[in-house]
Amino acid sequence: MNQNSRMKSIHKYWDVFSTIIKNNFVKEFIYRSNTFAMTFADIIWVLVEYAFFDVIYSNINSINGWTRPQTFFFLGVFISSDSLFTVFFQRAFWNFPYMINQGELDVLLTKPINPVFLASFKDINFTQIVNLFLGCWIIHYYGPEAGFNGGIAWLGVLFWIVIGLITQFMLRFCFVIWSFWLERGLTVSHLYYQFYALANKPEGLYPLAIRYIIKTALPFAFLGSIPALALTGRAHLSDYFLVLGVLIAYGFLCVFLWKKGLRRYQSASS
Repeated sequence: MNQNSRMKSIHKYWDVFSTIIKNNFVKEFIYRSNTFAMTFADIIWVLVEYAFFDVIYSNINSINGWTRPQTFFFLGVFISSDSLFTVFFQRAFWNFPYMINQGELDVLLTKPINPVFLASFKDINFTQIVNLFLGCWIIHYYGPEAGFNGGIAWLGVLFWIVIGLITQFMLRFCFVIWSFWLERGLTVSHLYYQFYALANKPEGLYPLAIRYIIKTALPFAFLGSIPALALTGRAHLSDYFLVLGVLIAYGFLCVFLWKKGLRRYQSASS
């Protein structure tokens, strides 16, 4: 692909993305009461998570090396990463099994653009933007005590939030993709959230075996724990290589499962 074709392709994807943003923005304001209710519910979720750690640290000073400021710093990173994923991808992944089972994916496959891109950004949820700002405020408030320097180090926060976003996207994708083979793929999709509970606590709170799992097979530690360690200067070089290796492996797995699933889908349709 030459430079001109590449620029046209980027422009095409940007135009599609801009149109999706505009359409979803209009939809959110048409159903304003639903938008406000969901925003309120999301804020309550943040407060509950905050209160959980506040109660624990009212009785102890640290848990396996995680002090109160470090844990709340972790919480800020986790909330920021999770909210960004929810804004762009949450609703789309919930609808993905229905798209497959009801044949709606056929429409996306006929479009002159990547169907994964269209399916992923199909339904954007703006209510979680509030939680993104709350997460950043928690990072800012507890950062100095946790060992976060601020200033240009905020670029590191952005980097790790994107890493968490990519990780959660691939994890969610690997759970929802089984809808190609299962009549009730939503069941496996629900199973994701049973494991997701491992993400909202620092990895140091878990036994060694669980810590190994959430850094490799189910890398939920990439959403908050390892980013918090890296941003406060407590991560090791091996942690960076681990993140790189696991994400590359998951990337290949996602591509493999998508191609296999698409063959299964097209075969069932014919």
